[in-house]
Amino acid sequence: VLDKIAETIRERVRIKGEIRTLTAQGRLSGLIIGLLPLVLLGLLFVINPVYVATLFSDPLGILLVGGAALGEVLGIAIIRRIVDIRV
Repeated sequence: VLDKIAETIRERVRIKGEIRTLTAQGRLSGLIIGLLPLVLLGLLFVINPVYVATLFSDPLGILLVGGAALGEVLGIAIIRRIVDIRV
């Protein structure tokens, strides 16, 4: 009985490691997709601050930034759910 339990535990650990390896690409993609808009915003701010300042001074710009932030959060949450495989 104990041998069977030990074998089951070892198999689960092996499968978890395999799943972690297979989902590494999805996790990395999620990280890049999540960080890319922030990096681009920072880069645009360095290159042309007036262009980016319009987003934060105009009411429509603030609304668009809020919508983009909401979309980012939802996208990251969806990617995390897709990549999170339970054993």
